[in-house]
Amino acid sequence: MSQPREPFSDDQLVSYVLGCLPEEDTERLEELSIIDDELSTRLRLVEDDLVDAYAAGTLSGERRQRFESFYLASPRRRRKAAFAKGFLAKIDRPESRLSAVPQPAIVPRPASRRRVFPWAQAVAAALFVSVSVLVLQHVSLRRDLDIARGQITAVTERANTASAELDQQRKAAATATQALADARAVRPLSAIALVLRPQTRGVGPTPIISVAPGSRSVPLDLEFEAVGSASYDVALKDPATNRIIWRSAPVAPNRERLAPVVSIGLPAALLKAQHYALDLFALHAGAPPDFVATYAFEVARQ
Repeated sequence: MSQPREPFSDDQLVSYVLGCLPEEDTERLEELSIIDDELSTRLRLVEDDLVDAYAAGTLSGERRQRFESFYLASPRRRRKAAFAKGFLAKIDRPESRLSAVPQPAIVPRPASRRRVFPWAQAVAAALFVSVSVLVLQHVSLRRDLDIARGQITAVTERANTASAELDQQRKAAATATQALADARAVRPLSAIALVLRPQTRGVGPTPIISVAPGSRSVPLDLEFEAVGSASYDVALKDPATNRIIWRSAPVAPNRERLAPVVSIGLPAALLKAQHYALDLFALHAGAPPDFVATYAFEVARQ
């Protein structure tokens, strides 16, 4: 546990008022003066004593220089010092000035009435001014403290609101990222290609391709045995007329599977509900296409 620090001495309070207290002690004193009423009262009394000493001309040496260079740099403090000087000038007038004023005739007063001396009135006035200054300073400090607390509360509320909004945005971003990843992981049904194998005598029934209304393309993967060509093309024939009704552009094979395939997309608008045949050709530079395989299928329109 850290040891509690010693309370501030009067000399340290004087140094603070004159602006020559070390920065660390200055910060600690300002913080304590807000929550410690006793320290705040001592600080005001020390300040009033310095102002009175300056107004009376008893402040000399380095303290007077610091008072004039630092303390009087504030307009509010200059007004306070000027008020103290003016007040002392009024209550400390020479007796010669008083004697020059015609004195009124002395009127006997009842013995029961107490006599009020001029110096007592001056002391009462000085006490009233001091108390008024203390009350005003106390009210000003309390007002500043309330304003500071209100600003801290507002900043804290804004920070909490911003933090909550940031958390919501992060959660929404994480949800969107996960949804995008899930969508990319699921291959659309319309993009799933039907695998056709080369037509072989006596092997299985003819594949049936169902074409949904509004379809623009029918994806097909034509599986074949390795030939070694860099590109292929496909011709769609109508068995009824044995005429080619569509031909693909050169397509590079996909050799990442166990058996290589050529992926094409047949225009759905060309397909009727009947049988069709696809011929696969291997392309070679400077040579005619080589026939590779035929793929038979049947189209069913939905």
